[in-house]
Amino acid sequence: MWLCDKALQCRGIAVPTFASELTTPKANTAYDAVLQLLYTYARVPAQHLSDQELASKLNLGRTPVREALIRLAAEGKILSIPQKGYFTRPLVEGALLDLYAVARQTLTSALWRIRHAPASRVRDEPPHDEPALLAETIFANIAQASSNCEACKIIDKFCFCSRPLRMEMTTSELCASFEESLTKLRDAMPQLGKATSVVESALMSHLDLEQSALARVVQEVNERGSTSFSSLARRL
Repeated sequence: MWLCDKALQCRGIAVPTFASELTTPKANTAYDAVLQLLYTYARVPAQHLSDQELASKLNLGRTPVREALIRLAAEGKILSIPQKGYFTRPLVEGALLDLYAVARQTLTSALWRIRHAPASRVRDEPPHDEPALLAETIFANIAQASSNCEACKIIDKFCFCSRPLRMEMTTSELCASFEESLTKLRDAMPQLGKATSVVESALMSHLDLEQSALARVVQEVNERGSTSFSSLARRL
């Protein structure tokens, strides 16, 4: 099972103070920097990621950047194609549908597990003018509150790979319905661990809304995207 660096905290186990004082390795610094940069590429799928260009842009060495790309590929957040390099993931409807199916099952299991899990520190909410990020924060909070590292891993990948869908929805005529659904989910969250069915109903309703827009968004994004999309998608 995958274990995150917050596994002990999730289980209510005190972590020695010296652990937080250790210098962050260059590889971890590069990973965080590349990941944040990739979030800005969320609406530009199937783009080549050059370690040299990333290193220059981030003012980092190529070796830690290359290590970061290897780690991101292992996590399924980017694609590694032999003799071609690394690419942001293309939007493929079937692959996204699979992600939503797994996310639904994972979040449902997490909700019912929370009733028996120790209290867990959850992420602070982002500003409410960033609804896509707020939705992902809620998904992540449910996974984290279940004290299940594997659930956190699955939902982290889900949020990352499905972000283009939410970004498109929140900048289109679908924004109003997205925000209305998200408001209902946010209002239900105080019932987390108390009235599981209430949170589950709001959560599933919101995921239904996102998934209903999937086919349309994938088509629109790919029509304006890279010409390399078709060949890259076939490699999935």
